[in-house]
Amino acid sequence: MKLLSMNLENFMCYASAEFDFFDITKIMAKNGKGKSSIATAYMWCLFNCDYELKDNPPVRREVDGKTVDDMDTAVTITLDVDGKEITMRKVQKRTYSKDGSSYKDDNKYFVNDVPKTLKDFNAYLGIDMNAFKMCSNINAFLAKKPAEMREFLFSLVGNITDFSIAEKEPDLSELSAELAKYSAEELSAMHKATKARVAKEIPILDGQIKEKERDIQIKSDTDLSALELARNQIKEQIEKNIKEQTDTEALIAESDTATGDLMDLKFKLSEIQNRANMEIKAKRADLSEKISEKQRMYDDCGRRATSLSYTIKALESSITGAEKNREKQAELWKQTKNMAFDEKKLVCSYCGQEYPEEMKEKIRADFEKNKAAELDRITKTGTMLKEQIESDKDELKKIKENRKVFLDSESTIFAEIKNLTAEKEALPESVDVSGETEYIAVQNQISEKEEILSKFSSIFEKRAELKEQETELREELSRTERQIFESDTEKDEQRLEELREKRIGLEQSKADSEKILDLLDKLDKVKNEALSDSVNSHFGLVRWVLFEYAKNGNYKSACVPTVDGKSILSTMSNKGNRMLGKLDICSSIQKISGINCPIWLDDGESFDTENQEKAAGMVDSQLIMLIVDNNELRVEG
Repeated sequence: MKLLSMNLENFMCYASAEFDFFDITKIMAKNGKGKSSIATAYMWCLFNCDYELKDNPPVRREVDGKTVDDMDTAVTITLDVDGKEITMRKVQKRTYSKDGSSYKDDNKYFVNDVPKTLKDFNAYLGIDMNAFKMCSNINAFLAKKPAEMREFLFSLVGNITDFSIAEKEPDLSELSAELAKYSAEELSAMHKATKARVAKEIPILDGQIKEKERDIQIKSDTDLSALELARNQIKEQIEKNIKEQTDTEALIAESDTATGDLMDLKFKLSEIQNRANMEIKAKRADLSEKISEKQRMYDDCGRRATSLSYTIKALESSITGAEKNREKQAELWKQTKNMAFDEKKLVCSYCGQEYPEEMKEKIRADFEKNKAAELDRITKTGTMLKEQIESDKDELKKIKENRKVFLDSESTIFAEIKNLTAEKEALPESVDVSGETEYIAVQNQISEKEEILSKFSSIFEKRAELKEQETELREELSRTERQIFESDTEKDEQRLEELREKRIGLEQSKADSEKILDLLDKLDKVKNEALSDSVNSHFGLVRWVLFEYAKNGNYKSACVPTVDGKSILSTMSNKGNRMLGKLDICSSIQKISGINCPIWLDDGESFDTENQEKAAGMVDSQLIMLIVDNNELRVEG
C-alpha cells in the first residue's frame, strides 16, 4: 500500500492544499509551518486521532483565533492498494443549536465517492485498523501499556512450554514427569506449601520429641513395686467400704417404710381439716360471686350516669346558644322594621339627575318588597329557634330524670355491696377440729412415727459419709493405676521412635521440595531466555528486554526496547538510535502483521545522511519523513 496524494480542506492551518507523495517522501519546513498537520490529517482520516495519537483531536481551521464553522473540514487521501487506486475521504460538518449556545460535529465517510458508515469505512481495506495504526505511526506501538506490548510480543512466540524445555534440557529432566501432570505454577505452589508446612511442623515435632524423652526419664526413676502395693491396699479399703454401705441398706429400707406411713397420716389429718372447712369455703365463694356481680351493676350505673351528665351539658349549651341567637334575630327584626327608604337612590350617581317617576316608583317598590322578604326570613328563623329550644328543654328534662334513676340505683347497690362484704368478713378462716376424737387419734400416730424416724437420722449421714469415702478411694486408685501405666516406657519409646522417623521424613520432604523449586527457578530462567530469543528473532535492530532480575533474585516482567544495549525509551540513548529503533519496531510489525503501508517518521532532522540511508534500507514500505529546516514548506521525493 502506498499513499499517492492528499487533499486538505479547512483543516488546521490549511484552507485548501494538495500534496503528492513518493516512495521516500520528505516533508520539510520551519517549525509551525504545517508538517505535523499533514501527518495528523492522515491519522485523523483513517484512525480519528492526531499524530500524537490523541483521539478526536480538534482539526477545524482557525482564523484570528476563531474556528471556521461555516465550511466543512475534509481530508481526502488516495492510496495505491495492490495496483488499485482507492480514494478515502472524511468530512466533518459542524451544526449549532437554535440558540447558538452549543454545537455538534458529525463525521461523514466516503470510499471512491460512495458514502459509507464508519464500520464499513474501517472494514473496506480488509485489515485490522489497530494493527494498521501500529504499522503507520512509529510511536503507536510504544504508546501502549507495557502489559499490552508484552501480550502482542508473546503472541509471536511459538509453542514454548515448560514441559518441552524440561525435555530438552538434561539438567531439567527430573521435572519432565511432574510437568506432565502439573503446571509449573502448580508445582511451585505445591512445593512452597510443603516447605511452609514442614517449617511449622518440625519445631512442633522437636518439642514432642523432647517431651517424650523427658517422660521416659521420669518413668525410669519411678518405684513400680511401691505403686503396686499401694494399689492393692486401696482396693481392700474400697471392698470394706462397700460392705459397710450394704449393711446400712436394710435400716434405710425400714426408714423408708416409716416415712411413707408418716406421709399417709399427715394426708389423713389434712383431709379431716379440709372436710370441716369445706362449708365455710363454699359460703365465702358464694358471697364473693355475689359481690362481684353487684360491683359490675354498680360500675354500669356509674358509667350510664356519667354519659348522661355529658349529654345534659351538651343540651344546656345548645339551649343557651339558641336563646342568644333568638335574641339577636329579634333585634335584627326591629332594625329591619325601622329601616327607612333612602331618597338619594332616586338620583343617578353619574349625572346627578332624578330618575323618571315610573322608575322612582319601581325603586320604592323593590325596597319595600326586599324589606318584607327580610322580615319574613327573620321571623321564620326566630320561630325555628323557639321550636328547637322547647324541644331541647323537653329532652333535657327526660335525661335528668333518667340520670337520677341511675344515681339512685348506684346508691342502693353500693349499700348491698357493703352488707355482703361485711357478711363475708364475719366468716371464720377455718374450723378448729383439734378437739375431735378422730383428729386426736391421728395426731398421736404421727408423733409415734416421728419418734421412730428420729432414730434413723444418723444412718443417712453415715451412708453419705461412706459414699464420699468411696469416691475419694476410687480417685486415689485411678491416680495410682495411671502412675503404674505411665511408668511403663515401652510405648513411650515406640512413640519416640515414630516421632524421630517422622522428623527425618519431613527433612527429606523439605530437601525434595527445595530441589524442585531450584529446578523450577532454572526452568524459568531458561524459558525466559527462550521467549526473549524467539521474540527478538522478529526484529532487526531492536532487542527487547522482557525479563529483569528483582532484588530477591527472581525474574520480574519488563518490556523495554533497546538499541546497542540502551533503552530507546530513555534519553540516555542518542536520538538517531531512538528513531531507528522505533522505525525497526514499526517495520517489523508490518512484516509480522502482513501489512505493507506508509510509515510516518517525525524528527527526521535528527538523522544525518548516513542514518537517513539506514532508515530507507530498513523498510520495504513507503517512508514519509517530517524534517525541520529553515525554509518554507515543501514536499519532495
